[in-house]
Amino acid sequence: MRFLLRWLVVPLVALLAAVATFPAAPGAAAQAYDGEELEVLRLINGYRQQNGLEPLLLSDTLSVAAERHSEDMSRYGFFAHDTYASSYYPAGAEPWDRMAAEGYDYNTYRGENIAVGYETAEAAFEAWRNSPSHNAAMLDGRYRVVGIGRVYDPSSAYGWYWTTDFGAVVDPSAHEPGEPPGRRAEKRGLRDRSGIENGGMDGQRVWRQRAKDGARLILRAGYARLGDYDDGRDELSQRIRYERGARLSFRLRVLPRGGLPDGDRLAVRLTDGEGRALALLGRYGPSSFPAGRWVREDLRLPDRLAGRDLRLSFYAVTDGGRLTAFHLDGVRLRSSP
Repeated sequence: MRFLLRWLVVPLVALLAAVATFPAAPGAAAQAYDGEELEVLRLINGYRQQNGLEPLLLSDTLSVAAERHSEDMSRYGFFAHDTYASSYYPAGAEPWDRMAAEGYDYNTYRGENIAVGYETAEAAFEAWRNSPSHNAAMLDGRYRVVGIGRVYDPSSAYGWYWTTDFGAVVDPSAHEPGEPPGRRAEKRGLRDRSGIENGGMDGQRVWRQRAKDGARLILRAGYARLGDYDDGRDELSQRIRYERGARLSFRLRVLPRGGLPDGDRLAVRLTDGEGRALALLGRYGPSSFPAGRWVREDLRLPDRLAGRDLRLSFYAVTDGGRLTAFHLDGVRLRSSP
């Protein structure tokens, strides 16, 4: 028989007091992955991209927690999210306890899928995809990293044991498959003579990214995401210098997740080198555009600031009452016709 379970996604704010941390074993973050573990990541990420979501990075830290839970389930004969018995964790440890014990102790969203009896990545993935709750975990846009642990024990009840642990913060151990921790492939953009990026989004080579939750704002899908979490403060900026008559254009998509009041907002502004606002170019909220639709904006840049060294800033503020994501792409600077 084959089984699978999923732990409900919960914010950790209410649970941090119950988390007990334990040091990870030396070298635990240097995680190795077998072919089926990498294959399930490929399947999950392909599925997410088909649904317009960012693919997940591998978190070695979360993978340690996932593999040890799979190992415990096979060794001690249980199948559950709560630890019944363990070589690593206290009895009764919950998924976030195990993640925190290995060093993933961020105040953020975490979740877990588990399954037993499936040897291949394809079989485990299909089982999760055909279960509404497991499917929701794989397609949760808040998640940015995943840890994977697949264990085989021929003397156990089910043979094969799978655990996937999800997290919403990109931790220092996160990386692309085949890359060392901390090195993530960035998409290179094209810049015009003014220095501003044209077209696809780039990383720190062009844009400066600042997020209150420490997350990466520029996604590997080729656009930036700002907001999408409670009490957020995200800023994406780069240095520019333009001539009189210049115009700024970009594509923006607003995804409200809890009603249309405009408490959440994105401001497009010009600042000086110390971050002081010099000009507000535009301001957008959940009701600015049809939800989920990309809209091209075209703004005239103030002539009074032409010729100065400035920073172009996209600054998102989200409150604690709803979640709004602002997607940004195709930023261009051009002369007026």
